[in-house]
Amino acid sequence: MEQHEREQLYNTAWKHWGSDSQADQLIEEMSELIHALIAARRNNTFYTYAVSEEIADVTICLEQFEVRMRGFPTVDKSGVKVTGCLYDQVEQIKEGKLLRLKERLMRSMIEKHEGIKGLE
Repeated sequence: MEQHEREQLYNTAWKHWGSDSQADQLIEEMSELIHALIAARRNNTFYTYAVSEEIADVTICLEQFEVRMRGFPTVDKSGVKVTGCLYDQVEQIKEGKLLRLKERLMRSMIEKHEGIKGLE
């Protein structure tokens, strides 16, 4: 399905079922993903069809939220409209979290390397 068709489908579903129902659906799908991951771990794996299916369901729900959030302008604390959309906030937060992940990973790799050198 092409992007514009997907966005139209997401908007139509949102308008038909409403925001509460769509939020509940996301919660339900995330819960199902958690359960699929736990079941997979019990079998010493993460990669099962059930996990893939639940990732697809969660991704669809998150994409619906993204499409909806892109339709709302960003406003600052004073309520003044600024350039951008609500989803830009998600992207900014995500970027900060990715930078922190990179820093933590680099520190951990350095510490691990230093620990290995100390054993030699």
